[in-house]
Amino acid sequence: MTPLQMKYFDAVCRFQSISKAAAHLHISQPTITVSVQSLESELGIKLFYRKGKHLLLTHEGTLIWDKVASILSHIEQLENEIRDVAHNKNHIRLGVPLQIGVKLLPKLFNDFKALHPEINLDICEAGGIEALQLIERDELDMAITNYDNNFSDNLTYQKVGENEICFCTSPLNPLSSKQFITPEDIANEKLVMLSGGFFINRAINSMFHKAGIRPDVLLYSSQLHTIKNMVTSASCSTFLMRQAITTTDNIIVIPIKPAYFINSGIVMKKGKPIYSDERALINFLMKSYAKQVEK
Repeated sequence: MTPLQMKYFDAVCRFQSISKAAAHLHISQPTITVSVQSLESELGIKLFYRKGKHLLLTHEGTLIWDKVASILSHIEQLENEIRDVAHNKNHIRLGVPLQIGVKLLPKLFNDFKALHPEINLDICEAGGIEALQLIERDELDMAITNYDNNFSDNLTYQKVGENEICFCTSPLNPLSSKQFITPEDIANEKLVMLSGGFFINRAINSMFHKAGIRPDVLLYSSQLHTIKNMVTSASCSTFLMRQAITTTDNIIVIPIKPAYFINSGIVMKKGKPIYSDERALINFLMKSYAKQVEK
């Protein structure tokens, strides 16, 4: 019994008439007649008997209709869910941490929207660790972020590149002329750091711990512009990814020795289907962000 046979059979059962069923389905009467006859032959039972102008179900036909009606109901529910998915897939919840967003957000709001005006982006500025937790809880569809491969087995990681963590300070700071910075160089340096779940914090804390140094952190802030303002005022320094600093910031970026790099790319929940609109966004991120990381 095919789904189409079930559909025709169900219509005849409900209208008790081949002609009315055919009119409802916008097909010819012979099509339904042949389908019902074929079904009776296939099952080896009589499904209907005629009473006047009506076709009534036999006992066996009634039992089969109960099963068919249930199956058709599930098929309809599945079709509705698929339509919902197709309708909603152009609404993508994307996590973008602060430092990555400095250069990437303008590209998303301008270049990507120009290419795909039909796709709605719901962007959440969440730190790397927080973004991955939101993906695990299905509160984000994906994130373009820094990550640790060992953070969770429930996620897939598509690496775009590596971001360098750098020491950032004012041009007025005596350290600004150095070609590179060691933990010992900044043992007494006053620092301001990003607060919240950032993988960069883990790396810097590990660096200081290995050197046996307790950093002098004046402030933890969730606002990147606050941190930059404090650095440019020459009151303290910080650690940020190289790409978080723009040419207009008036901040000196100095590599750390030994160098510290962190994986960066697209993270999604494992086993999650990737729809065409999401694939378009992924392709855009891979191209645009790869150029950003290379710089």
